[in-house]
Amino acid sequence: MIINIEGIKIKLHPEVYEPSEDSILLLKNLVDVKNKEVLEIGVGTGLISIACAKRGAKKVVGVDINPYAIEIAKENAKLNNVDIIVFKSDLFENVKGKFDVILFNPPYLPTSEDDKIDSYLNYAFDGGKSGREVLDRFIDELPNYIKKNGVVQILQSSLTGEKETVDKLKSLGFYVKKVDTLKVPFEELMIINGIYKG
Repeated sequence: MIINIEGIKIKLHPEVYEPSEDSILLLKNLVDVKNKEVLEIGVGTGLISIACAKRGAKKVVGVDINPYAIEIAKENAKLNNVDIIVFKSDLFENVKGKFDVILFNPPYLPTSEDDKIDSYLNYAFDGGKSGREVLDRFIDELPNYIKKNGVVQILQSSLTGEKETVDKLKSLGFYVKKVDTLKVPFEELMIINGIYKG
C-alpha cells in the first residue's frame, strides 16, 4: 500500500513503523536543511529523510536497526526520485563524521519484558523500562556526531520526562528550546530543538 503525506509517496511495510502523528509533527517543524548534511536516526519508511532531500539538503543519511526499514526507505527514496544514503546501525554505531542537523523520533514507550512484541516493529516502540533507554543512549553519544552550531531535533513524549531531556542536553552544551506540542490520547508529544554550542 502507498500513502501520500504532504506530497511524499510512502510505501508501507508491516514490519516498519507507519508514519503517524509524531512523524507529522516532526515533519511540520523540520528545521531548514538546505545545503546541510543531515542524519536521521531511526529512518523508518524514510518519510523525514526524503523530506530533507526534497528541501535541498546537501547530504541525507538515514539509519535504522530494522533491516526492513532499510529496504523500504531505499524503495521510497526511489519512488520520490531523491538520493538518500541508508544503512543499518544501532543509533550511531556505524555512523561516521559530523552533521549539521540530526533528527530522532525515538522509541519512547515504557515497556516491560511482557510488553515486547516479537518483531522488528518492537524497536519503533520499545523505550525500555523507563521509556528513556534508547533516548538517553542517543543523547550521550550525540556531541560526537554534531557540528558546532548544529541542530538536533528530538520528538519527545510527556510519558518519558521532558525535563530530563532538556537538562541532559543543556549539560552537554546545547541551547534548548521546545518548539511545538501536540496533545494525543494519554500523552503530549513535543519537538525539542537543541543547538550545539560545544
